[in-house]
Amino acid sequence: MDERNGVHYEMRPDHPPGVICIASGELARYPHFTHSMLNVLRPKGTQIHMGIGLNVAANFNSGVRQMMATPGMEWVWIMGDDHEFDPTTLLRLLDHELDIVVPLVVRRQPPFIPVLFKQPKNDTPLGQFPPFYWHELPTGGLLGPSDGLYTCGSAGMLIRRSVLDVLADPWFEMGKMGKDLTNEDTHFCMKVQEAGFSIYADLDTTLDHWTPISLRPVQTDSGVWTVALNLGGNIQVQLPPSLLTELVRTVKEETKENFGLITS
Repeated sequence: MDERNGVHYEMRPDHPPGVICIASGELARYPHFTHSMLNVLRPKGTQIHMGIGLNVAANFNSGVRQMMATPGMEWVWIMGDDHEFDPTTLLRLLDHELDIVVPLVVRRQPPFIPVLFKQPKNDTPLGQFPPFYWHELPTGGLLGPSDGLYTCGSAGMLIRRSVLDVLADPWFEMGKMGKDLTNEDTHFCMKVQEAGFSIYADLDTTLDHWTPISLRPVQTDSGVWTVALNLGGNIQVQLPPSLLTELVRTVKEETKENFGLITS
């Protein structure tokens, strides 16, 4: 069962095992990630590789090496520790039987747009790619090369062994798309396309992206108290008092507190 939308999902018995490659520090940053990983459905024999350290590319390469050295393993699933996902996510991606496929992910900093990019233009700076915006995406299905998809983030990226067999170790490299940029994911996408493989995004399979924020009490221009989301980098999003009132109404029945509703 897909927990998010109640759609029944039948697990296919023919998927081969692989390795789930996790990049993390000494501890996973968000408990929701740990909960998701404990509950994710995966083919029998699948292994989990927990890469620990600040070098994301090294963490992923270590997991890929584990997969390549283990007979019978046919894929790697790339995952950071700042995501939350439905238990059927991995199996849905495997169902497509594609070289490389990613779920739909939101950038964790403003602007909150898809982590999907188009081919750079002649005047596009190194390491940057024109993004897809929400209004440009279909309502579902696969987004691929014919739709202009060129690179994407590595979050939730499913890669088949046949792709990694062609590329040389190290598969993921940092600093190749600008000295001050990591871009190990977009650089990997460019390498696999140069090798003749295609990248797709499954718009029916989504991945949450966790990001730290703080909540700040602020006043509107008219002097009404409300709450602002402090996203860092001098970026602050002020919630309209009417929205805050609606949020209070929504949670009122689930708390012991007797909230006094805000009037704007």
